[in-house]
Amino acid sequence: MSNSESFIYLKYSEGSPTGWWYERVVPKLLRRPLGRRNFRRFLGANLNQAHWRYREVDEEVQRLLGLSTGTLQLRKREVRLVAKDCAREFQQQFPPASEWQLPGEEDLAELLVNAFRARGLVLDADCFPLARETFCAQLRQPLDHHKQPGGPTTVAGWVAQRSQRSNSAVGSELLWHRELKRLLSFSEVSLPAAVSEGAAWRWRNHLFATASTSTAQKRLTVIRAFYAQAYRQGMVAMNPFAGLKPLPLSPRPEPNLAPAFLQQLDGRFKADPIYLMVRILGLRSLEVAGLRPIDWGLQQGQPVLWIRSWGLQNEGRPCRAGQERCLPLPNCLHGLWKQCSGSAETPLWAEEGADGINRFAKRWAAAFRRQGSCSASALRRYRQSQWQIKGADGHVLNRLLGTLAASRQPGWDQVEGLEPWLQLAAAEFVVAQP
Repeated sequence: MSNSESFIYLKYSEGSPTGWWYERVVPKLLRRPLGRRNFRRFLGANLNQAHWRYREVDEEVQRLLGLSTGTLQLRKREVRLVAKDCAREFQQQFPPASEWQLPGEEDLAELLVNAFRARGLVLDADCFPLARETFCAQLRQPLDHHKQPGGPTTVAGWVAQRSQRSNSAVGSELLWHRELKRLLSFSEVSLPAAVSEGAAWRWRNHLFATASTSTAQKRLTVIRAFYAQAYRQGMVAMNPFAGLKPLPLSPRPEPNLAPAFLQQLDGRFKADPIYLMVRILGLRSLEVAGLRPIDWGLQQGQPVLWIRSWGLQNEGRPCRAGQERCLPLPNCLHGLWKQCSGSAETPLWAEEGADGINRFAKRWAAAFRRQGSCSASALRRYRQSQWQIKGADGHVLNRLLGTLAASRQPGWDQVEGLEPWLQLAAAEFVVAQP
């Protein structure tokens, strides 16, 4: 959840007990089926405690209203899960060696209905036979002391329990909450414990099919660690992610930067200044993210672009010393030079600071990879190969691409001899325009 979320049902009351309450009126059409006019739950004495408790209660209420209106349906797996949990609670009421009798039909119905209602669920007549059968079957099994009944049944409850047992930042809790909600929505279940091994397998494949390898691995690591801890704490009877075998990954094949493909890219991204500088000048996306108006200068009356390291309050810099260079801008970039040049010393597109520059560069590169099916580094390698084919020697390539030694070499800030190569790249870009 975002920090800007609204707690519209959060009220402060000086009654008994004094503190923050969840108060929500039940729609008129649902008052008779639910048997109540409103929901009123005590959340906590302080606001921080009330916020996390609010998420848990609101999730239960939303789920209950969705089930009552028919917009949300319980899956059979969830019905069996709650019925088993209810049977474990019933077993724990009796000593191990004592004899007990199966509840009567009316008592069993009341027991199951209350168990579902306590979890913010509705047990309808169609699901009752399955719940009764599962309840009776579980009673014939020995009590499993690993699975602790009565644990949280909401995503917010899971996150709150984990945060209580480990020192975690608020950002981590929000990350856990978001990833669990995505998993439940993908698996089409309401209970975190109802995620099956098949759903875990499909979720793993979905992540790697829709996100970059590094992003998919990070998101999968969050979920796997969460369910592993939930299993150790007895919140789930089995860990659906424990049996997942490592997915054999191969590096993404290098795109075929044929003229037709480049023409499509040029037509699609010709208005993006970041793309223009990566495509024509061969800049790194991080170098572009760190550009400031003061870096767009003049040398002997000709527009030039300075790629240079500069201090960020000891936080880092957008390029190393060996990557510094000065590039004359071809004619097709003179309009961009007029827009960007100035005296300001703050980045043009990114937020100030090393973190803002790195974040902008990563986001742009990821968006370009998704939308263009090509990476910025592939464009840079293509530009290097084209210059090599045209006869550029190693020294010229070092000056064009910023691959000098770590220490500054003589002439790193000179533009003599570079203009023909950049005009050649600009001519190729212009020709590729549709």
